[in-house]
Amino acid sequence: MKNHLFLLSIIITSFIYNCSNSLSDGGKANTAKIEWQVVSGISTNSAIVSWKCSGKVPGFLVTTGPNYNNVDTSFLDNEVHAVALSNLITDSEYRYVPSCGTKEIGIGIPSTFKTLSDNAVIFRRSIWIIGGIGSDKNAVSEIDYFDPVENIWHPAVTTVPTPRLNAQIVSFKNKIYVIGGMVKNGAVYTMSRLVEAYDPITNTWNKNLSDMPSTLQGGVVGSFDEEIVILGGTTTNDMTTGTIFNTIYKFYPNIGTTGTWVSLLSSTNIFPRIDMAGCTYNGSLVFTGGRFYSDGLAYATTDAYAPSLNSTSGKIEASISLARHGSGYACYRPISTDPYPTDTPTLFVAGGSTGTNISQPVTAVTNSNRFEYSYLGNASNAFVTGSNTPIALYYPAMEISYEKRKLYLLGGASEFNLPIDQVYSLDLANPGGNPWVPETLNMPRSRFGHKAVILSR
Repeated sequence: MKNHLFLLSIIITSFIYNCSNSLSDGGKANTAKIEWQVVSGISTNSAIVSWKCSGKVPGFLVTTGPNYNNVDTSFLDNEVHAVALSNLITDSEYRYVPSCGTKEIGIGIPSTFKTLSDNAVIFRRSIWIIGGIGSDKNAVSEIDYFDPVENIWHPAVTTVPTPRLNAQIVSFKNKIYVIGGMVKNGAVYTMSRLVEAYDPITNTWNKNLSDMPSTLQGGVVGSFDEEIVILGGTTTNDMTTGTIFNTIYKFYPNIGTTGTWVSLLSSTNIFPRIDMAGCTYNGSLVFTGGRFYSDGLAYATTDAYAPSLNSTSGKIEASISLARHGSGYACYRPISTDPYPTDTPTLFVAGGSTGTNISQPVTAVTNSNRFEYSYLGNASNAFVTGSNTPIALYYPAMEISYEKRKLYLLGGASEFNLPIDQVYSLDLANPGGNPWVPETLNMPRSRFGHKAVILSR
């Protein structure tokens, strides 16, 4: 029975196809050509492909893509054809080839189109700018984000409910956490234990999270599988009186209704410094530089803390080439789904101050334009200097676009308490040899001491 149905299907299809050809404008099925082709109505999961034939003939469309390998046809004799494609994957490229008469005759130009990105895709690839000090010397409340793929800034998409200076800011499971820091009331700085989290996907804030065990500002923060880890920093705006020695704070956002904090002493010494550069890689929080608690002197040494062992690593990590604090920093951590998955993981450090200072905010800086990087993992244990940043900057932000293979340097202070809005980028195909170049678009507002984060890492 199945064979009979299959043969019947072939006979019917052959009959329709042959009839169509015989009635096609005097045999134009064998001579009709594509005059134009266009894709319209592109959305996150659909598109319409249209094309015009030189005669009234049936049309065929071959489409291939991540989840699509179809041949669509119109059995009607027309000059203009349109095929609606649906159930496509967001932010994906599809190849299409229209033809007139048959799939082999009157073939158009093989072309591609890309479906639009939905908000989740855009938000995960974008660089989010949070916190910092503005031109008025107050904490910046607005959160801006930059989509490197579309080269568009989206200003003031939300505001931090409690604006703070020198807070610990990190992304964790598609949310942005603003932890601790200093609240400025007039000319008075009040230390904070407050924790607030922003969900870009739903555009909502959670202001009911558990406070930190103590006030803290200027610490190094990193996120792991189920926890956020903070080390270093100080409990006051005078680091000589408030530095916490070897104390590790761990926050578990998904344990309990408001998250759970745990504080413990590391089994090995943690640098008693503030304003270090650092980020997570391969289960460790790598940190470098910063200024020492007792005298505010800039340091260059590096270490790595492993939460699973509650200790720093046994090896001696390479020092940065120039002791400084308040640097911009970012970790390059490609994964298999990135456009360049085999690039080497790298820690980047740029700018900062080589000056000595015990206050927060600082009362004096000596800006640096030094840019350097260290390959992570099994690569050589050394920092390599690259091209200097175009201007010397204190506390800029840095982050990476994996789609564009670029490192972005955002804002910072070009002089004491003088924030800028300029953006520079560096091509990561050759981080040691490529120069920094100015981007065509600046940040929506000037700031320094801010943080740049991406949700995808």
